[in-house]
Amino acid sequence: MGTIVIKDPVHGSVTLDGMEARVLDSAQMQRLRGIKQLAMASLVYPGANHTRFEHSIGTVCLAGEMCDNLGMGQDEAAQVRLAALLHDVGHIAFSHEAEAVTKKYIGTHEQIGGRIVEKGEVADIIGENFSQKKIAALMHGKGNGQIIGSDIGADRMDYLLRDSHYTGVAYGVIDAQRICHTCCLEKKRLVVGRGGLEAAESLLVGRFMMFAAVYLHHTVRIASKMLQQAIVFEIENNGLQKERLYEMDDAQLLTHLMGNKNALAQKLHARALYKRAYSCPLAQMGKGELEDAKSGRLQEALSQECGCEVLVDVPQQPAQEASVRVLAGKTSVPISEISSLVRSLAHAHLARNSIIVCAEGKNVKKAAQATKRALGKY
Repeated sequence: MGTIVIKDPVHGSVTLDGMEARVLDSAQMQRLRGIKQLAMASLVYPGANHTRFEHSIGTVCLAGEMCDNLGMGQDEAAQVRLAALLHDVGHIAFSHEAEAVTKKYIGTHEQIGGRIVEKGEVADIIGENFSQKKIAALMHGKGNGQIIGSDIGADRMDYLLRDSHYTGVAYGVIDAQRICHTCCLEKKRLVVGRGGLEAAESLLVGRFMMFAAVYLHHTVRIASKMLQQAIVFEIENNGLQKERLYEMDDAQLLTHLMGNKNALAQKLHARALYKRAYSCPLAQMGKGELEDAKSGRLQEALSQECGCEVLVDVPQQPAQEASVRVLAGKTSVPISEISSLVRSLAHAHLARNSIIVCAEGKNVKKAAQATKRALGKY
């Protein structure tokens, strides 16, 4: 198979070489067409139906541009591009939302992706020219893999641009080209040149705003928590096998759950979502309260006291941004040392992150009252 050109709504024309095109046509990569990038977010933002497949193509585009601007050799650039194309191949249905509860049974998407790259159809294609272990290491951010997975990497830049485009939320519109053109290697570490400071600040602020407006939107979180609870019930009560999780896309998993009369899955399909009964900033919670919320003890206690299902969601914590470094003279420094804007984000993250307690609409009032009593005991 020769070179192909794909028209992408975010980056325009994206060119893939023959090997990349063959990998893209593999069964494992084609499965990503059925896995939404933002899982349950389309229940809030109807346009958010873009997939991991599209995101993989966009990540190759930006990774290739960074390799070119770094003056990387042809062989090494080809391997980074392959790793960028494959970086999400291990995602199961509903991506991170499902992985939060399935990883203890089947591992993370990084672990699953590593296995796919080292054995099977994709591995056979890669093995014609490159080491499968090398590609897997790059996928995991090792060496030049930081071009893909770092805080200023191609993965993050593409998902911010793509998520912004499809949700209609403008906060993720960043100057990816400026970052690509000003990044450089300092002792094998990817850093931003001084001319890219404002673009890097914009990326970090944009990510924070997208978390607030989209990724951690309270309705998205409620739907995601309902999905997680439905999957846990299916695994623990109906014997959902891990092999099935590897095979299914979003629609297939939801259909499977509904076929087993899973009440939460049926509610998700009908968009009959639970309602927020109570929320509390993490910064205001005591250590014991937070531990109970994270462990599930609070959810179990509230459900028992209320005599109905009550769900408690603890937000994912955005990664610390200190790993972004900017050249200042002959060496680089953490971006927080030269940007008061970035320094303020850490405090903003803490101030905005809250737990959410939710229940069916008819049970919201008693769930709220029970939560206030429970959190007041510390």
